[in-house]
Amino acid sequence: MNVAVEEQVSKSRFRLPIEGRPNFLRHSLVLLGAVSIFFAAVPELDLIVSRHFWTESIGFGLGKNGFLLLTRDTNRQLPWVVVGIMMILMLANQFIHSMRRLPSPHKILFVITFFAVGPGLAVHLIKSVVGRARPRSVVEFGGNKVFTPPWELTDQCLRNCSFISGEAASAFALLTLVVFIGPKRAPLYLTGMCVLVFAFSFNRVVFGAHFLSDVLLAWNVMWVLAILLWRWFSTNAPQIDAAFGRRP
Repeated sequence: MNVAVEEQVSKSRFRLPIEGRPNFLRHSLVLLGAVSIFFAAVPELDLIVSRHFWTESIGFGLGKNGFLLLTRDTNRQLPWVVVGIMMILMLANQFIHSMRRLPSPHKILFVITFFAVGPGLAVHLIKSVVGRARPRSVVEFGGNKVFTPPWELTDQCLRNCSFISGEAASAFALLTLVVFIGPKRAPLYLTGMCVLVFAFSFNRVVFGAHFLSDVLLAWNVMWVLAILLWRWFSTNAPQIDAAFGRRP
């Protein structure tokens, strides 16, 4: 096998199953822009959706539902569980070289990095810059804050703000685990996990904690970030794996 063929095999081995066509990054950026423009043009859609779960007498009453509270708490704990497992796998890769079935270090580091940079750093940076008030805090739903569209910079919230949804971002992060699954089973995993991501994310809309656009744009931002990170980790996979003692 010549060098060119070996390089092609190496590259194909590290392709993310959700990556699709070569212009996938461009498509994800276009989708992010389109959703952003849509909600900027029709901001009242956020109020219309949230109003379905609010009544003047009890507010967002479903926020006290036991099952929905359990769903919220599960979503909040899962990132710590996933990152913890990834750290254990990374240590195993470092010290137990005979276990060839362990996931490659570059895949483990990709997932850890995404959870830290996406639902962690990026979400909190956007929240602090945009400063959007949560649904239950705006005047339309009994609060004293002014409703603002997504991406509009405002001073209606100083900390732990509405845009974008951290829970939706951490739920989306579960999709990155597809890098550990073979191409044949990846579509099945993604389909099942998308149902879970939907449930975790829209649970926050029902609670009055986030607007619809907070959720949808969180997904879009995380999608773009996942593609960018995976491109770097997959391109540098041989070097990363070698640095952690994994032979090609």
